[in-house]
Amino acid sequence: MRYIILIVIILAVFGLIWSAISFLGITSQPSTVNSQLPDFNQAVQDELADKCQTPPNYTAEEWQDHMSHHPDRYQECFSQQELLEQMDYQNIGPRDLAQMLEKKNFTLIDVHVPEQAHIPGTDKFIPYDEITENLNLLPQDKSSLIVLYCRTGSMSRTAAEYLIKEGYTNVYNLVGGLNAWQNEGYEVENIKERQG
Repeated sequence: MRYIILIVIILAVFGLIWSAISFLGITSQPSTVNSQLPDFNQAVQDELADKCQTPPNYTAEEWQDHMSHHPDRYQECFSQQELLEQMDYQNIGPRDLAQMLEKKNFTLIDVHVPEQAHIPGTDKFIPYDEITENLNLLPQDKSSLIVLYCRTGSMSRTAAEYLIKEGYTNVYNLVGGLNAWQNEGYEVENIKERQG
């Protein structure tokens, strides 16, 4: 009986020692981990620097050009003035365009390549990458209101940037393009025969 009590006591003491060692091991870990945590603000700055820095396969000019095509994604990499210069066109949605078409006082241009079905009221089809070569098809008054669209909004955004660089000051881009227009339930019309 004494041996059993002695064994129980030894096991209890051993258990307490083991628990104490385990506990000390766990409590000592967080201080090590905490001392190695990076400063949050520094981490954010490093992330921004990486985002804005020119990647290995780009020249600095190419990367600046890439970022300027996506100012919403790289806004931290530009000054406020640079952002304003890059976003000098207005984005509108299908409902905005539908309201504008009720009292149409602007030029509506489809810039999608290849040519697609058009939003009713479209005045011209000019491929987005040929728009600067076809300025003669646009209003000569560079303050005239021009609305551009494509299928999803990416080609028209590029065309809008081109027109801004050419000095046009009243350029609108249909966000989501023809797809967004149709998703809102608005009609489209077939490609009009183009005069040769």
